[in-house]
Amino acid sequence: MGSTDKIKEKKDKSEKKDKKEKKVLSEDAGVKKEKKSDKKEKKEKTEKLAKAVEAHLEKEGSVDPEDVVKTAEELVPFALPLADDKTHKKIYKLIKKGAKLKSIHRGVKECEKAIKKCPLRTAASPPADAPGLVIIAGDISPMDVIMHFPILCEEHGVPYLYIRSRADLGVAACTKRATSVVMLKPEGKKSSGKESAKGDDDKKVDPAEYLEAYKELVKTAQKQWNVQVEPWVKGTHQLQIEARVKGSA
Repeated sequence: MGSTDKIKEKKDKSEKKDKKEKKVLSEDAGVKKEKKSDKKEKKEKTEKLAKAVEAHLEKEGSVDPEDVVKTAEELVPFALPLADDKTHKKIYKLIKKGAKLKSIHRGVKECEKAIKKCPLRTAASPPADAPGLVIIAGDISPMDVIMHFPILCEEHGVPYLYIRSRADLGVAACTKRATSVVMLKPEGKKSSGKESAKGDDDKKVDPAEYLEAYKELVKTAQKQWNVQVEPWVKGTHQLQIEARVKGSA
């Protein structure tokens, strides 16, 4: 029994010696075991860095598209239906009234959000009044900023018209900068009754007159869509027919 204990004792001493030597060798090689405090500090640094990255990404994602848009020399190729000169004047006049009545949404983000709140429309959907009218500036660069608006409007049953000037749209909407998109609503926010909406010339803006003009402009937008856009959708536009004829010749 005594000899067995001695052998066991020698074995324990040998293992301890080996561990000690390994520790010395690893320290000489520059490998040190991390202390609990070091691990905690490292974890805190990692979490701090992750939060900083997340904050940066959120900031990047919150960039207003209007800040990156520039005025282009030419209209985007998909600027259809495009309002004529007479309709341009009506649009600017109505937007000015709408701004005073708080019946408009301004800018890409705000208008996109407002359109998405409108119910989706399908072929089976019953006839309904237009929930709004979207006015899009055609002189936009990069064009990707507004490219999705026609499809978005059609999905939600919102008529739309293109105009020629982003700068003029911003002036009409009473903003300090050019605006790419404006959405007109049929009705504005309800007033307390004590305040009346006034224009730049201090004349009262009649909500009933605004609504009448709005409905007229909606009809114009729908009519122009039928004339300018629908033929392209059906493949019956004159340019499409000519292209098919050339291709088959």
